Amino acid sequence: MQNKRAEMILAGILLVGILACFIFKPAPTQEAPVIQAQPVEPKITPEPEPEPVQQKAKAEPEEPKEADEVVQGDASVSAEPIEEPGEEPVVEVEPPKDPALALIETVDAPEDKVRVLCNLAGTLAEAGEMDRAAIILVHAKVIIETLKTDAERAPALTYLVGALIKIDQTDEAKNILKSALAAVSAIENTEEKVAVLADITGAMKEVGDSAQAKEVLAQSLVLARQIQEQSQAVLNQSLKLADQLADNAEKAEALKAIALAMAQPGDPRQAEDAFVQALTFATQIPEPDKKAAALEDVASAFTRSEPGAAFAQLQFSIGWMYYEGKNLPRDPALAARWYRKAAEHGHPQAQVNLGVMYTEGQGVPSNNAEAFNLFSQAAEQGHAEGQTALGMMLALGQTGDPDFIQATKWFTLAASAGDDAAKQAQAELSKKMTPSQVAEGQKLAQAWADSQKVEE
Repeated sequence: MQNKRAEMILAGILLVGILACFIFKPAPTQEAPVIQAQPVEPKITPEPEPEPVQQKAKAEPEEPKEADEVVQGDASVSAEPIEEPGEEPVVEVEPPKDPALALIETVDAPEDKVRVLCNLAGTLAEAGEMDRAAIILVHAKVIIETLKTDAERAPALTYLVGALIKIDQTDEAKNILKSALAAVSAIENTEEKVAVLADITGAMKEVGDSAQAKEVLAQSLVLARQIQEQSQAVLNQSLKLADQLADNAEKAEALKAIALAMAQPGDPRQAEDAFVQALTFATQIPEPDKKAAALEDVASAFTRSEPGAAFAQLQFSIGWMYYEGKNLPRDPALAARWYRKAAEHGHPQAQVNLGVMYTEGQGVPSNNAEAFNLFSQAAEQGHAEGQTALGMMLALGQTGDPDFIQATKWFTLAASAGDDAAKQAQAELSKKMTPSQVAEGQKLAQAWADSQKVEE
């Protein structure tokens, strides 16, 4: 009976569907799949066993019943959240960390981390990754805030300045540089100050701020004076200790070492005195061989120090000892070498002595032109012996035709300084000159003397 009733209902539904097709002139519509579908077989059991929920989920997508089940499913199925396409579950996921930042975590010291971060930011900026470089510098600034001492903050701020310049944040770089300079002034350790100022000096080339450059220069000069004062105090103490040594050879060796140290940051005049003392004690060594070895050692050390013009007198003294054979073995070639060192530093007597050696061919090849140049250098400095030697070469025509007028000029100047040889030479030369020539030479001498007064 129930089967028959179901068949009648199904027949009625089919009849209504057919009438609808004629009335509405159907084209393909949404009802078409419903009509074609076979949701119920002709011999369906009255009370079919319900299938598990998982099997409903596996229904074929083309069955309309499956679509209805998605919308009007059981409460047990709809209890689970349905994921919309393109949406992810609401779960807080940590963003991926920059691999470079992850690498920084392996660096222990905070100031080293800042340095590495700033270098990395600069490299990224040069590669055109400005945004990423700026993010890296944010991390560097955070670390700088944790630094407690000025010795740590100053170099870290300097690293930051360099990186900011590379990402075109020059104004901020200038402000940071001010903070770095303030931190430097508070650093007590001299070596740390020197290192930080060196870094800041390098950064100044990029910043291009004249006012800040002056401030850096001022701090550098103050630091240099402090270093010099400290080194001088230590070296002065060393001189006192060296004087307490009993052995002259040991004294000479100690004073040589002190003089070499003074030749670097200290007072050149004091260093020269130390060298002279070293030579003096070396000359007092009784054994000839040890004396010669000690003197040569001091002289060689002096050569290596390259002390400059302030040591010209000592260079001349060593040359004189080699030339005369006093306290050093006589050696004209070595004498000429030391005279030349002093002459190049403007020592007029060394210029004259070396000039004489060139005229006589002692220790050097004979060369009147070289001698003339050396005598001229000494004469122009107002050295009477040099003026006399130059006048003699001019009067004798040793480098060209004799020039009595120029010779008179130099003889007159040397004679006015009390040089007896010049007076005698001028008296002899005047016999070969007319009064007007003598007057002209004297006029030239007066003009030269007046020019020296103006320069003074």
